[in-house]
Amino acid sequence: MAKKEDNKIGLIGATAYIVGSIIGSGIFIAPKGIVQHAGSVGLSLIIWVFCALLNMITAINFIELGTSIPESGADLAYIDYMGWTPIAFSLLWVSLLIESSSSAAVLYLTFGKYLVQALDPIYCFSDDTADNVSKLFGFGLLLFLTLANMFSLQKFASRVQIISMCSKIFATGIIIGIGFFFIVFRGATSHYSSSDIMKGSNWEPWAIVLAIYQGNWAFGGFTTLNYGSEEIQIKDFKKTLPRACLGGLCISAVIYVLVNVAYFAILTPQEIIDSSAVATTFIQKTVGNGPAFAVPAVVGLLLIGTLNGDIFGWTRYMVAGSRRKMMPTCFSLIHVDNDSPRVSVFFHTFTSIIFSFLGDIDQLVDYLTVTGMLTTIFPLAVLVIIKWKKMPIAADPVQYSIFWPILNLVIMIALLVIPIQQDLISSIIGFGMFLAGVEKLTHLCQILTWTIVDSGPEEKTRL
Repeated sequence: MAKKEDNKIGLIGATAYIVGSIIGSGIFIAPKGIVQHAGSVGLSLIIWVFCALLNMITAINFIELGTSIPESGADLAYIDYMGWTPIAFSLLWVSLLIESSSSAAVLYLTFGKYLVQALDPIYCFSDDTADNVSKLFGFGLLLFLTLANMFSLQKFASRVQIISMCSKIFATGIIIGIGFFFIVFRGATSHYSSSDIMKGSNWEPWAIVLAIYQGNWAFGGFTTLNYGSEEIQIKDFKKTLPRACLGGLCISAVIYVLVNVAYFAILTPQEIIDSSAVATTFIQKTVGNGPAFAVPAVVGLLLIGTLNGDIFGWTRYMVAGSRRKMMPTCFSLIHVDNDSPRVSVFFHTFTSIIFSFLGDIDQLVDYLTVTGMLTTIFPLAVLVIIKWKKMPIAADPVQYSIFWPILNLVIMIALLVIPIQQDLISSIIGFGMFLAGVEKLTHLCQILTWTIVDSGPEEKTRL
């Protein structure tokens, strides 16, 4: 059934999904992770710029893939197009069973924790009560966004995203404005002096790669539209996708770099590393403790757009998997009037709530670093092969030089391989989780154990 155009998003809505998905808690968490590995102000800023450029390159390659294979599902659609079904199947299930649910759980639980922190000056909760209250706040947000995504995307969820995008730009603009005020009028430039800017830099390859991981995590979300390509209005699809993706990524990159310039004008690298909340420490040192109490609430509100984008992307991923017979057919059901994939939305909400009661899932998510990298590496390989063999694709796609996917592929493989020595066990488990989902594993097990599939009795018992 063809989806109705008035339920789809245009350029503003599409851009809001990119900006809203990228800018979130990452701008308040990633600076600490990057400084820990980079060690200096200068190298940290270089890594931020490098991550922006790397994600720009990845974005143009995914734009070409999105307009060449204009189907929802992102990596699933592109890998399956090549006939690499076992790989697509493995990435689909490993990602959906763990990554999708855990990412949503982390987002709404973090939202709840920040709101509880914001209420601390008014009412001090005990530890047990604070945990339960934060979950209630998180569940409340999840329920609100679930309801928004049960109706027309253009009329409800995308408007939430547009409001979220404007709020994020405004909030980060305040930090940037304060920082540059101190730089211009208070002479807060000592951390940028020639003697200090590169002091303490860690040039070990593994350290730089781990810092890049943190930066890439902060930029995560620029492929959101590829997961729901069919939700973009058809009449301007080949203009909207590149404009929204590159435009949203550029807005986010400029904000990220300028926010970090503001941070480093006031805070030393060690202060950023020691801080549990970089933005709060920044506000305390510049404006005072009073306004700093509002920072947790602001950070929590910034997560609304990120969680909304998370729901949009993962539910369309389920629909794409279901249509390819890799998941139960019910996940591809859409509402007859507003085209919402209600079953997928409900399932995503249900599994993310379950994950909130599983305790510490950080290690489990760490294992998926490998899977996350492979969801980029395999589509890039697909694009190289399509361009090299000149395979049939959609008419008039946005096209760039084959140099870009090849360069992108080499960089991503290097980023996957270099840090393996630092966390060998997690890497082995991550690869193992991926291989366990590949259907071809059945044939390997048959060869190693000299076994066949038990197909049951030849004569079936009929009721």
